[in-house]
Amino acid sequence: MKKLHFLICLITAACMSQNVRAQFDTDYSEDLELYYDEDEPQDTLPAHKEYRNILYAQYSPSRYHFRGATPRLEFQEFAVGYARIVQVQEDTPLYVEGGLQMKYSHSSGDAAHQNATYSLLAFRIPINVSYKWFPWRTRELALAPFAGVNVRAIALAREKLAGATTNLMDDATNTTGAEWDWGQIGWQAGVAFYYGPYKLAAAYGNDFRDKSKLPRINECSLIVGYSF
Repeated sequence: MKKLHFLICLITAACMSQNVRAQFDTDYSEDLELYYDEDEPQDTLPAHKEYRNILYAQYSPSRYHFRGATPRLEFQEFAVGYARIVQVQEDTPLYVEGGLQMKYSHSSGDAAHQNATYSLLAFRIPINVSYKWFPWRTRELALAPFAGVNVRAIALAREKLAGATTNLMDDATNTTGAEWDWGQIGWQAGVAFYYGPYKLAAAYGNDFRDKSKLPRINECSLIVGYSF
């Protein structure tokens, strides 16, 4: 009888120990795991840094100025270009934009230039710094004032007068009375409006004053672009 009582007590103790062990494994281990999960530092991604490519078209009514009393010329200019825009800092909407532009210019001249016509083909490298401002809650809409410099190279310059075509870069006897320089440096400033991938901008630009460089170009521009 004593042996049977001892056996019952032994089995009861064993069951109780198994129950306590199971409870520890299920309850306390889960609590401990939750505790560790809460204390572990979460991996945080850095702020988004924006990189974009932009294809754009530009229209510019421009004025070409010469030295002395030579009348200026009015040009209609059309350009296409590519630009790469890069955010400078991850937490600041400051951007640098650089690219390449090809521009065709045409002028019908006037009586002061014997009604000659002019055709130009030029390439420019504009570099701008801009700051995006988000006046609305959505980041799809933004205003971005910008300013920068450009380097221009005239690849082709033609004057047509009385059926004869001359090269403005070689002929100093053209109706402008000046020797044209193929290279010049200028500046531009304006403001751009972004709506998603679309860009609309207005800009004003001028060549830096250099008496040895002719002509000196003054332009207003309207730019329409698409970024991707």
